Amino acid sequence: MSQSVIVILLSLMLFISNLFGGPSDIATPKGQLPSQHEINTATGQIRKSPATLYESPSTESKRIATGQPNTSVSILAESGDWYKVQLPDGTTGWVLKIMVSTSGSTGSLGLLTKEVYGYFVQNANLPSQPSLAANYNKMTGIVPWAFSVDARGNVHNQMNPETLAETLAFAGQRRLKTLALISNYDKATESFSGKIAHELLGSTANRQRAVENIYKTAIDWGLSGINLDFEHVYPSDREYYSQFLRELSNRLRPAGIMVTAAIPAKTYDDPSSSWSGAFDYKAIGQAVDRVVLMAYDQHYAGGSPGPIASADWVDRVLKFAVSQIPKDKVILGIPGYGYSWKGPGNAHSVSYQRAVELAAQGSGVRWDATHKAPYATYNGREMWFENAASISYKLELVKKYDIQGIALWRLGQEDPQLWQLVANKF
Repeated sequence: MSQSVIVILLSLMLFISNLFGGPSDIATPKGQLPSQHEINTATGQIRKSPATLYESPSTESKRIATGQPNTSVSILAESGDWYKVQLPDGTTGWVLKIMVSTSGSTGSLGLLTKEVYGYFVQNANLPSQPSLAANYNKMTGIVPWAFSVDARGNVHNQMNPETLAETLAFAGQRRLKTLALISNYDKATESFSGKIAHELLGSTANRQRAVENIYKTAIDWGLSGINLDFEHVYPSDREYYSQFLRELSNRLRPAGIMVTAAIPAKTYDDPSSSWSGAFDYKAIGQAVDRVVLMAYDQHYAGGSPGPIASADWVDRVLKFAVSQIPKDKVILGIPGYGYSWKGPGNAHSVSYQRAVELAAQGSGVRWDATHKAPYATYNGREMWFENAASISYKLELVKKYDIQGIALWRLGQEDPQLWQLVANKF
């Protein structure tokens, strides 16, 4: 048995046994410590795995002690995604919030009037963990970028199993739904693969193998559901894709496992479109529990500069979607990122925070009143991105069309102020 298989099996056992923990890859840059503030003394408990206490809120600081599983701790202060805690023997130090359960951490179910999901990605440079730790009480679920399937229907990890286990434990303890993203992403080419989708979807045997493997994965990991994110699907595979969703639902629903699909946004149906032709909205809406409209990349890195998701375009997307899909199944995907173009077809992505920093080097943040979107120019570049103001218009559209909710792509890229908007509007 290969070492990678052993690691995965051990991680699965770790998850099933609730032995969540281990070191996190969250690190504060050298010389930069997040702001800290004291809180009224509260109590918590270390999860069922040892937790390292650090001298300061950074994994690069000195390790002070190890808190043993199920140990009660006093919470003295917090800083970003860290708690300052005191052990029963008086030792104090900083520990990642994800390693500590608190009696008040019950999530926001029953308070929000809409479903709110956050996509979670394992990324050392721009991690999702801090945003999840800070804003989980304004969410109803998370969607970890967790797995992919190959052409024969085998399921592969896209996230470190230990990180996935910790993330699911954090969400589960806070009563958040966990919808694992399953894609046709090909690590070899670092892109979504239409070829993989074609070979998988066009074969009854491969589809059935994928259904069974996805079912087993959902059961083994204790998932609330799955979020199928197949992209670059050939238009000729349109009916095969819909059939795959029907087969998934027939297998997973009886076990109480939600089946959701992330699909390209469009304002009308063109079955021959290379980008969205494979996605039959009406058939998809009949097959699954939720449909996440990826209402972003209206202007993309490989095209000309422009808004990522203008309010007028999103309005047209939703108008078409609710004409094809029951509105109580529709989830609006909203972007937290932007693009900076040197010229048409020459752009790179930026987070909200980076966009603000770059804008300060040139024009400053400007506002397009027609598209309801911020933009800036600097050093010969044109940049469009999303902030709380632009997203507020999208949240109003959610209410206008009375759809089920939103899904943020992705945690860690967004304007932090959008979460207060979510709380106020939903």
